[in-house]
Amino acid sequence: MFKRRPLPPFSQTYRMLFAFSGFVLVLSIALGYGIWTVDPVLAKKAIEEIIKEEFMAIIEKIAVLGWWGQFLIIFLNNVKATVLMMLSGAFLPFLPLMVGILPNGYVIGLLAGFYEYERILPKSTFFLGLLPHGLFEIPALLLAATIGTLWGGRNWRSLFREEFSRSTLGAHAKASLAFLPLLLVLLLIAALVEVLVTPLLFNLSLPRFT
Repeated sequence: MFKRRPLPPFSQTYRMLFAFSGFVLVLSIALGYGIWTVDPVLAKKAIEEIIKEEFMAIIEKIAVLGWWGQFLIIFLNNVKATVLMMLSGAFLPFLPLMVGILPNGYVIGLLAGFYEYERILPKSTFFLGLLPHGLFEIPALLLAATIGTLWGGRNWRSLFREEFSRSTLGAHAKASLAFLPLLLVLLLIAALVEVLVTPLLFNLSLPRFT
């Protein structure tokens, strides 16, 4: 009897690009953190501007809400960013890495350096605090970049092979969007953990800077 797969097949091409996206993420984190060793003043100015422009509005909104409201804001914001990153790849395959993976890793590295530079948290504690929700959010980020890149690659390959048609585009979209339920589940769990678990870890770790 035919059994429907709960998830689409994760082929070798997907696995290789997923691994490459992970490498780019690690490299961008190292670059962000490395700026603190080169020019701490510039790094501090950069992260303060990023916090002011990108995070302050969300931080202020979350601060007055209960855990459910915080969860909704984080979850919906992450879904929006992840889906947009994936869709951007359908048009230009390099965009998910350029506008999704690199900036996120760079900011994580800058934040790790910032907390250590200001003697708030050592970098080991910072990354340990990110680990619980990162176990779900980072795979979602890498998966979205992988899907978007391959989606766009397939579209452009069809264009150059003169196979570009509405049905071909639809097939590529269907194959790519089949991963969307998995992405949503990963982001949902990540948002719950970020609201309920991550703050506890950071609060426990605050007095332990050595």
